[in-house]
Amino acid sequence: MAGEASHLGTTMLTSRPFGLRLVGLCLILAECWYVSPISKGFAFQNGRGGIEPVLRLEKPRYIAGESIRFWVGVKPKNSPTIPKELEELREPCSLSVTRPDGSQKVDSVGWPVDGIVGAAWSGGWGFGNEKVEPGIYVLVLECAGEKTAPLELIVEQNEILAQVKAQFRFEREGAIARSTQVPIVLTVDNGSQETIRFPQRGAMMEGISLDVVRKEPLSHWALFFPSEKLANSNVMPANNTYSWDFPQIPSVTLKPGEHFEQHFLLEDAFSFDQAGDYQVMFATVFSVLVGEKDGPFADVCPIRIPATGRASFVVTDAE
Repeated sequence: MAGEASHLGTTMLTSRPFGLRLVGLCLILAECWYVSPISKGFAFQNGRGGIEPVLRLEKPRYIAGESIRFWVGVKPKNSPTIPKELEELREPCSLSVTRPDGSQKVDSVGWPVDGIVGAAWSGGWGFGNEKVEPGIYVLVLECAGEKTAPLELIVEQNEILAQVKAQFRFEREGAIARSTQVPIVLTVDNGSQETIRFPQRGAMMEGISLDVVRKEPLSHWALFFPSEKLANSNVMPANNTYSWDFPQIPSVTLKPGEHFEQHFLLEDAFSFDQAGDYQVMFATVFSVLVGEKDGPFADVCPIRIPATGRASFVVTDAE
């Protein structure tokens, strides 16, 4: 099942608010909710009712191995706002996915926990940890008895994902004191023959998430790197999608063969609260533009390339 609440499968022993934990998990799993303007390109059937489900692809074609994202949501039907009885009921929508081999699954799509009462909403959705094969996936979203028309999501094989590499590297791990600094380096290598560009971390809501687990006593923190330590940008396209049309978005450009690094400190986002065995993961997703707007990769851009890094620590109270 893909969705925001279903990912909270580990005990959460933290004082951080639910919304903060959720954003961190969204970045790790490449699926999340946030209220956003409804864009053109809806796929829906005409029918009676107070709402219309919304299903929108981010681009014409996707690549196997990327972090696939499309958009689901609801808008009012024959009314300026969503009817009060439906808003209060907030019955989950259902997303039917027919895979290329003909098998099917159904995801429960819950309404967002925030936003303007009665207003339209949309949010990013994806396939979670499922391995996505090349082929055609058919999506249908149903909300309050209303269904969208079937929408085809095309996934292809492309060597570009083997040529652009992104990862987090922990500069130290293993036995450390609670006061020890832990540097982390985010790297991107462009091994392709094309120039690539992507938003700086923090722009376009592309932040960095952390997932920390302490074994004994068991605790689990899901949070994100402080926004003030990342790029400060308010530019967001109406369709929430990075493209060549928004040069004002703070971005990094790498020519063929070039390398990018960004340095972080773990303690800027998380401090070990006591001695113990910890597992720490950093994660982000890059929306990557390959080549130019009219080039051969235009229909598969932005390509959402995940970057992760993990490390184990045995933390002591020694100075």
